[in-house]
Amino acid sequence: MPPTMTSALEEAIEDLAELLRADGATLQTIAVDAVAPSVELTISFDGVDCEDCVLPPDRLLDTASLVISKHAGARVGVILHDPRRTQARGADQPPTPSTMLEVLDPTGVGPKVGAPNPGPAAGSLRGKTVAIRHDILWRSFDLTVEEWQRMLEDAGATVLRWRRVQGLTGPQYEHAQAEYEGMLAKADVAISGLANCGSCTSWSVRDALTAAGRGLPTTAVVTAHFEPLAQVLAEEGGRPGLRLMVLPYPYDTLSDDEVRTHARTLFPQLLQTLEATL
Repeated sequence: MPPTMTSALEEAIEDLAELLRADGATLQTIAVDAVAPSVELTISFDGVDCEDCVLPPDRLLDTASLVISKHAGARVGVILHDPRRTQARGADQPPTPSTMLEVLDPTGVGPKVGAPNPGPAAGSLRGKTVAIRHDILWRSFDLTVEEWQRMLEDAGATVLRWRRVQGLTGPQYEHAQAEYEGMLAKADVAISGLANCGSCTSWSVRDALTAAGRGLPTTAVVTAHFEPLAQVLAEEGGRPGLRLMVLPYPYDTLSDDEVRTHARTLFPQLLQTLEATL
Protein backbone atom coordinates (compact mmCIF):
# COMPACT_ATOMS: atom_id res chain seq x y z
CA MET A 1 0.00 0.00 0.00
CA PRO A 2 1.27 3.51 -0.72
CA PRO A 3 3.07 4.57 2.47
CA THR A 4 2.47 8.29 2.00
CA MET A 5 -1.31 7.89 1.78
CA THR A 6 -1.31 5.37 4.64
CA SER A 7 0.61 7.82 6.83
CA ALA A 8 -1.68 10.69 5.84
CA LEU A 9 -4.78 8.69 6.73
CA GLU A 10 -3.34 7.55 10.06
CA GLU A 11 -2.33 11.11 10.95
CA ALA A 12 -5.78 12.40 9.98
CA ILE A 13 -7.48 9.77 12.14
CA GLU A 14 -5.24 10.67 15.09
CA ASP A 15 -6.08 14.38 14.67
CA LEU A 16 -9.78 13.51 14.76
CA ALA A 17 -9.27 11.19 17.73
CA GLU A 18 -7.49 13.96 19.64
CA LEU A 19 -10.43 16.31 19.16
CA LEU A 20 -12.88 13.66 20.38
CA ARG A 21 -10.75 12.77 23.41
CA ALA A 22 -11.39 16.23 24.82
CA ASP A 23 -15.08 15.27 25.07
CA GLY A 24 -14.22 11.88 26.57
CA ALA A 25 -14.98 9.88 23.43
CA THR A 26 -12.60 7.28 22.01
CA LEU A 27 -12.06 6.75 18.29
CA GLN A 28 -10.63 3.44 17.12
CA THR A 29 -9.51 2.34 13.68
CA ILE A 30 -10.94 -0.85 12.21
CA ALA A 31 -9.39 -0.64 8.77
CA VAL A 32 -7.35 1.70 6.56
CA ASP A 33 -7.22 1.19 2.81
CA ALA A 34 -4.75 3.55 1.17
CA VAL A 35 -5.56 2.29 -2.31
CA ALA A 36 -9.30 3.02 -2.33
CA PRO A 37 -8.68 5.25 -0.25
CA SER A 38 -11.06 4.55 2.66
CA VAL A 39 -11.16 4.14 6.42
CA GLU A 40 -13.46 2.29 8.79
CA LEU A 41 -13.76 3.67 12.31
CA THR A 42 -15.73 3.07 15.50
CA ILE A 43 -16.41 5.47 18.36
CA SER A 44 -16.94 4.68 22.05
CA PHE A 45 -18.66 6.99 24.56
CA ASP A 46 -17.67 5.09 27.72
CA GLY A 47 -15.66 8.05 29.03
CA VAL A 48 -18.16 10.75 28.07
CA ASP A 49 -19.79 12.67 30.93
CA CYS A 50 -21.81 14.94 28.65
CA GLU A 51 -23.00 13.12 25.53
CA ASP A 52 -24.70 16.29 24.32
CA CYS A 53 -21.23 17.86 24.16
CA VAL A 54 -20.21 15.46 21.39
CA LEU A 55 -21.19 16.28 17.83
CA PRO A 56 -24.45 14.50 16.90
CA PRO A 57 -24.05 11.45 14.63
CA ASP A 58 -24.70 13.07 11.25
CA ARG A 59 -22.64 16.15 12.07
CA LEU A 60 -19.84 13.99 13.46
CA LEU A 61 -19.71 11.93 10.29
CA ASP A 62 -19.65 15.02 8.07
CA THR A 63 -16.85 16.52 10.15
CA ALA A 64 -14.86 13.26 10.23
CA SER A 65 -15.14 12.99 6.45
CA LEU A 66 -14.03 16.58 5.96
CA VAL A 67 -11.09 16.37 8.38
CA ILE A 68 -9.78 13.08 6.98
CA SER A 69 -10.24 13.98 3.31
CA LYS A 70 -8.70 17.41 3.75
CA HIS A 71 -5.71 15.95 5.58
CA ALA A 72 -5.24 13.24 2.95
CA GLY A 73 -5.69 15.67 0.07
CA ALA A 74 -8.12 13.34 -1.65
CA ARG A 75 -11.69 12.12 -1.30
CA VAL A 76 -11.70 9.34 1.29
CA GLY A 77 -14.50 6.88 1.89
CA VAL A 78 -15.44 6.93 5.59
CA ILE A 79 -17.39 4.29 7.48
CA LEU A 80 -18.16 5.36 11.04
CA HIS A 81 -19.80 2.97 13.51
CA ASP A 82 -21.68 5.17 16.02
CA PRO A 83 -23.50 3.31 18.84
CA ARG A 84 -25.95 6.20 19.22
CA ARG A 85 -27.63 5.03 16.03
CA THR A 86 -28.14 1.56 17.50
CA GLN A 87 -29.46 3.04 20.76
CA ALA A 88 -31.95 5.18 18.85
CA ARG A 89 -33.40 2.03 17.32
CA GLY A 90 -33.83 0.31 20.69
CA ALA A 91 -31.90 -2.54 22.25
CA ASP A 92 -34.50 -5.14 21.25
CA GLN A 93 -34.11 -4.44 17.53
CA PRO A 94 -31.35 -6.05 15.48
CA PRO A 95 -28.60 -3.86 14.05
CA THR A 96 -29.11 -2.75 10.48
CA PRO A 97 -26.93 -0.84 7.99
CA SER A 98 -28.40 2.36 9.50
CA THR A 99 -26.24 1.83 12.60
CA MET A 100 -23.27 2.99 10.57
CA LEU A 101 -22.84 5.51 7.81
CA GLU A 102 -20.50 5.54 4.85
CA VAL A 103 -19.50 8.69 3.01
CA LEU A 104 -17.78 8.19 -0.32
CA ASP A 105 -17.89 11.74 -1.64
CA PRO A 106 -17.39 14.29 1.17
CA THR A 107 -18.08 17.87 0.20
CA GLY A 108 -14.94 19.47 1.51
CA VAL A 109 -11.71 18.34 -0.07
CA GLY A 110 -9.53 21.42 -0.13
CA PRO A 111 -10.82 24.94 0.49
CA LYS A 112 -14.42 25.58 -0.41
CA VAL A 113 -15.38 28.52 -2.52
CA GLY A 114 -16.23 31.14 0.04
CA ALA A 115 -15.06 34.26 1.77
CA PRO A 116 -11.30 34.00 2.38
CA ASN A 117 -11.23 37.38 4.10
CA PRO A 118 -12.53 37.91 7.64
CA GLY A 119 -15.17 40.43 6.66
CA PRO A 120 -15.40 44.10 7.58
CA ALA A 121 -13.39 45.62 10.40
CA ALA A 122 -15.35 46.70 13.46
CA GLY A 123 -13.60 50.07 13.72
CA SER A 124 -14.45 52.33 16.64
CA LEU A 125 -16.93 50.68 19.02
CA ARG A 126 -18.03 53.89 20.69
CA GLY A 127 -21.75 54.32 20.03
CA LYS A 128 -22.05 50.88 18.42
CA THR A 129 -24.03 47.83 19.53
CA VAL A 130 -22.15 44.60 20.20
CA ALA A 131 -24.18 41.38 20.19
CA ILE A 132 -22.73 38.57 22.32
CA ARG A 133 -24.09 35.08 21.85
CA HIS A 134 -23.19 32.66 24.64
CA ASP A 135 -24.62 29.28 25.61
CA ILE A 136 -25.90 27.26 28.55
CA LEU A 137 -22.79 25.12 29.03
CA TRP A 138 -19.84 27.20 30.13
CA ARG A 139 -19.82 29.30 33.30
CA SER A 140 -16.30 30.39 32.39
CA PHE A 141 -17.60 32.13 29.28
CA ASP A 142 -20.45 33.73 31.21
CA LEU A 143 -17.84 35.31 33.49
CA THR A 144 -15.73 36.29 30.49
CA VAL A 145 -18.72 37.93 28.85
CA GLU A 146 -19.45 39.86 32.06
CA GLU A 147 -15.92 41.29 32.02
CA TRP A 148 -15.99 42.09 28.31
CA GLN A 149 -19.42 43.68 28.62
CA ARG A 150 -18.23 45.96 31.40
CA MET A 151 -15.18 47.08 29.40
CA LEU A 152 -17.19 47.56 26.22
CA GLU A 153 -19.83 49.63 27.98
CA ASP A 154 -17.15 51.68 29.75
CA ALA A 155 -15.86 52.49 26.25
CA GLY A 156 -19.27 53.74 25.09
CA ALA A 157 -20.64 50.63 23.36
CA THR A 158 -24.04 49.05 23.92
CA VAL A 159 -23.98 45.29 24.62
CA LEU A 160 -26.80 42.86 23.85
CA ARG A 161 -26.57 39.28 25.17
CA TRP A 162 -28.42 36.15 24.06
CA ARG A 163 -28.08 32.57 25.31
CA ARG A 164 -28.20 29.60 22.92
CA VAL A 165 -29.80 26.33 24.05
CA GLN A 166 -28.23 23.65 21.88
CA GLY A 167 -30.04 20.80 20.21
CA LEU A 168 -33.47 22.38 19.80
CA THR A 169 -35.49 21.28 16.79
CA GLY A 170 -38.77 22.17 15.11
CA PRO A 171 -40.78 25.14 16.43
CA GLN A 172 -38.51 25.53 19.48
CA TYR A 173 -35.45 25.94 17.28
CA GLU A 174 -37.27 28.30 14.92
CA HIS A 175 -38.37 30.49 17.84
CA ALA A 176 -34.85 30.58 19.29
CA GLN A 177 -33.34 31.33 15.89
CA ALA A 178 -35.76 34.20 15.38
CA GLU A 179 -34.68 35.63 18.74
CA TYR A 180 -31.02 35.37 17.79
CA GLU A 181 -31.48 36.93 14.39
CA GLY A 182 -33.60 39.65 15.99
CA MET A 183 -30.64 40.55 18.19
CA LEU A 184 -28.31 40.56 15.17
CA ALA A 185 -30.66 42.96 13.38
CA LYS A 186 -29.92 45.52 16.11
CA ALA A 187 -26.16 44.91 16.20
CA ASP A 188 -23.10 46.41 14.56
CA VAL A 189 -20.66 43.72 15.77
CA ALA A 190 -21.13 40.05 16.81
CA ILE A 191 -19.28 37.70 19.15
CA SER A 192 -20.25 34.00 19.35
CA GLY A 193 -18.98 31.46 21.89
CA LEU A 194 -17.92 29.34 23.54
CA ALA A 195 -16.47 26.65 21.30
CA ASN A 196 -15.18 24.35 24.02
CA CYS A 197 -16.53 20.93 23.02
CA GLY A 198 -17.47 19.24 19.76
CA SER A 199 -21.14 20.14 19.78
CA CYS A 200 -20.75 23.66 21.16
CA THR A 201 -18.01 24.36 18.62
CA SER A 202 -20.43 23.40 15.87
CA TRP A 203 -23.17 25.67 17.24
CA SER A 204 -20.83 28.57 18.05
CA VAL A 205 -19.34 28.57 14.57
CA ARG A 206 -22.76 28.19 12.94
CA ASP A 207 -24.09 31.21 14.84
CA ALA A 208 -20.95 33.17 13.98
CA LEU A 209 -21.47 32.31 10.31
CA THR A 210 -25.04 33.60 10.54
CA ALA A 211 -23.78 36.92 11.86
CA ALA A 212 -20.97 37.14 9.29
CA GLY A 213 -23.50 36.37 6.57
CA ARG A 214 -25.33 39.53 7.58
CA GLY A 215 -22.18 41.55 6.94
CA LEU A 216 -21.37 42.10 10.62
CA PRO A 217 -17.78 42.16 11.88
CA THR A 218 -17.82 38.81 13.66
CA THR A 219 -15.66 36.48 15.69
CA ALA A 220 -16.25 33.02 17.08
CA VAL A 221 -14.62 32.52 20.49
CA VAL A 222 -12.88 29.14 20.83
CA THR A 223 -10.55 27.44 23.28
CA ALA A 224 -7.18 26.44 21.89
CA HIS A 225 -7.92 22.71 21.70
CA PHE A 226 -10.99 23.25 19.51
CA GLU A 227 -9.47 25.88 17.22
CA PRO A 228 -8.69 23.28 14.47
CA LEU A 229 -12.27 22.00 14.54
CA ALA A 230 -13.62 25.55 14.39
CA GLN A 231 -11.42 26.25 11.36
CA VAL A 232 -12.71 23.13 9.61
CA LEU A 233 -16.35 24.04 10.36
CA ALA A 234 -15.86 27.62 9.19
CA GLU A 235 -14.36 26.36 5.94
CA GLU A 236 -17.19 23.87 5.57
CA GLY A 237 -19.62 26.75 6.06
CA GLY A 238 -18.04 28.64 3.17
CA ARG A 239 -16.13 31.20 5.25
CA PRO A 240 -12.56 29.97 5.76
CA GLY A 241 -11.59 33.50 6.78
CA LEU A 242 -13.96 33.63 9.77
CA ARG A 243 -12.27 35.38 12.69
CA LEU A 244 -11.45 33.14 15.65
CA MET A 245 -10.68 34.57 19.08
CA VAL A 246 -8.71 31.90 20.96
CA LEU A 247 -8.89 31.38 24.72
CA PRO A 248 -6.66 29.04 26.77
CA TYR A 249 -7.51 25.36 27.17
CA PRO A 250 -8.65 24.07 29.58
CA TYR A 251 -10.69 27.14 30.48
CA ASP A 252 -13.78 26.00 32.36
CA THR A 253 -11.68 24.32 35.06
CA LEU A 254 -10.05 27.60 36.09
CA SER A 255 -11.22 29.44 39.19
CA ASP A 256 -13.63 32.34 38.76
CA ASP A 257 -10.86 34.82 39.61
CA GLU A 258 -8.51 33.24 37.07
CA VAL A 259 -11.18 33.37 34.37
CA ARG A 260 -11.94 37.02 35.04
CA THR A 261 -8.22 37.83 34.95
CA HIS A 262 -7.86 36.04 31.63
CA ALA A 263 -10.89 37.92 30.25
CA ARG A 264 -9.43 41.29 31.17
CA THR A 265 -5.95 40.35 29.92
CA LEU A 266 -7.28 39.05 26.60
CA PHE A 267 -9.63 41.96 25.94
CA PRO A 268 -7.05 43.75 23.74
CA GLN A 269 -6.74 40.51 21.73
CA LEU A 270 -10.52 40.53 21.23
CA LEU A 271 -10.31 44.08 19.89
CA GLN A 272 -7.42 43.12 17.62
CA THR A 273 -9.31 40.10 16.30
CA LEU A 274 -12.33 42.25 15.44
CA GLU A 275 -10.08 45.04 14.10
CA ALA A 276 -11.80 47.28 16.63
CA THR A 277 -10.79 50.37 18.58
CA LEU A 278 -12.30 52.06 21.63
